[in-house]
Amino acid sequence: MTEHTSELDQAIAERLEPWTARLGADRKAYFHHVLRVLRCADLLFARSGEPGPPPSAREEFRTAATFHDLGIWAAGTFDYLEPSCALAGDWLIAHNREDITELVTAMIRDHHRVRSAGGATDAVELLRRADLIDVSFGARRYGLPYATYAALLRRYPDSGFHFKLVELTVRRALIHPLSPLPMLRW
Repeated sequence: MTEHTSELDQAIAERLEPWTARLGADRKAYFHHVLRVLRCADLLFARSGEPGPPPSAREEFRTAATFHDLGIWAAGTFDYLEPSCALAGDWLIAHNREDITELVTAMIRDHHRVRSAGGATDAVELLRRADLIDVSFGARRYGLPYATYAALLRRYPDSGFHFKLVELTVRRALIHPLSPLPMLRW
């Protein structure tokens, strides 16, 4: 990946680099999705007024966001939460950050939870909300103005990410009609 505009972009690109071949044509789409999720988490956190570093500066968010959907490509499945957790766990071990494995895997496992996963600024809930903002193409924004989300899309274009989600959902529904969205949690 080239042309990274920030330290965050570079950090995420480096984490995704080993998966470039597996991501294939979806590499840019997924890279931009991860960055939009992190930026949405930052915006939600800033709106809360709570003190502390923005989520995108915190290791647990960078790792969870990078790996949260990667199991789709790495394991070749739409039932990807556990493969994504395993990838994140391996990365944390390799980078001597086992101390946050439990939190990161909870963030990944619950990022498609239908109900709230905690308080608005709890790490698991913040990632869940940020991902939902992007997956819904800004239809669900938790108080963020649509113009703010639209600016993120201009900075980090969709590049076919949402089309890929629709394609994967349709394919899964045809093969597993009783379990079309296995990643959803209550």
